[in-house]
Amino acid sequence: MLITRVEAIPFEIPLLRPTKWAAGYMDKVDWVLLQITGEDGTQGVAEAIPRPMIYGETQESVYFALTRYLAPLLIGEDSFALEKIHRKMAALAHNPGARNAVDVALHDLNGKLLGLPVHRLLGGPVRHEVDLVHMIGQQDEDAMLEELVSKVAEGFFAFKIKGGTHPQGDVRLLKRMREHVPAHVRLYIDANMQYDREVARRVLKELEGVLDCIEEPMAASDDLGRLALSRSVSVPLLGDESVFTLADVRRQLELGALTRIGLKLPRSGFTLSRKMIHLAEAYNVRLQILTQSETTVGTAACLQLAAAFEQIALPNEMLFYLDVADSLCRNPPCIRDGRMQVPSLPGNGTDIDWDKVDRYRVAIRP
Repeated sequence: MLITRVEAIPFEIPLLRPTKWAAGYMDKVDWVLLQITGEDGTQGVAEAIPRPMIYGETQESVYFALTRYLAPLLIGEDSFALEKIHRKMAALAHNPGARNAVDVALHDLNGKLLGLPVHRLLGGPVRHEVDLVHMIGQQDEDAMLEELVSKVAEGFFAFKIKGGTHPQGDVRLLKRMREHVPAHVRLYIDANMQYDREVARRVLKELEGVLDCIEEPMAASDDLGRLALSRSVSVPLLGDESVFTLADVRRQLELGALTRIGLKLPRSGFTLSRKMIHLAEAYNVRLQILTQSETTVGTAACLQLAAAFEQIALPNEMLFYLDVADSLCRNPPCIRDGRMQVPSLPGNGTDIDWDKVDRYRVAIRP
């Protein structure tokens, strides 16, 4: 299907409660909705998520990357010619949020054209419900514990705890949490690269038998420190900032420090994620989807990816949308007992409410 139109729509929706972690703070989502239209009028949709502190992209830069640079490269191209389109988009260096939103939107478009959910295009499904992680942001320690206990009662069994700022506080909190939940409940902490080598080793030694794993305990650039840490403690290490690119994933797998790889669909799309998954499979390393603060639009796409591959065998972070004050989709995800149900609708399975899009649309100054 030839691509005839590309539209980028900046939008802004407040959060129901602010999210705080070691390296930042959010009280709204200010993303860009991308709409790609085929010659028969069929539309594919995705959200581009700029993270200035991580990728250097802003809402403004994503908007102009899409409208001024990428859109002209897409018009007239075959929506199924993904490899060709990715080669053309390489003319714009970096900009992972903008470029991979194109990839996700094209998969949505192609799925709708074929009447198939994206997980079928990717070779799935291998599962019809996806295990979920509930993330607990930094707040008062008692409040974090209370949130954990209440969510366990709702059926959730995997939890990510935001930490890193106060190492001994992390140790105390995680030990308290372990005492208050059943043995099958998984607990892991995201230190957001805040520990140094010495602190990381001390914290993980104290938390052996408590933690299921730890995400990025030290600087992503400290490969040798990460390797030494993995050899001195039994707690598995999960990669996020250390596995941005396919080359990063290959390097970390060859190094052997990480035993779990985190995927973020907004930075790797379906095409690059698929390559990362197969690379991890060759090393017998499991993956999980990490949140990039998706709304329901991005969550629907993440769900398609999680359903498609056996190697994504760990619980996935796909609940951030619940903290967003409103949804751009008419059909929210269905959750039962800590698992998200995989829909059979074509594409990414979203039914966009365009009145809501207009309500939350914001202007970008040239």
